[in-house]
Amino acid sequence: MSFFHNNPLIELCHRITHKPMSIVMWLFTGLVVASTFSVMLTMPAPRDGDEQD
Repeated sequence: MSFFHNNPLIELCHRITHKPMSIVMWLFTGLVVASTFSVMLTMPAPRDGDEQD
């Protein structure tokens, strides 16, 4: 029975089931941040000779 007392995994599961929108918000934020970094890292750098008006 002591497994359920002061167990971080059980507390995390309890928070997820009681606040699912908070988890969705963090997943969406992580998706936005990850996609932004992937675009920044995979886009080629502009060449010095390319002047855009």
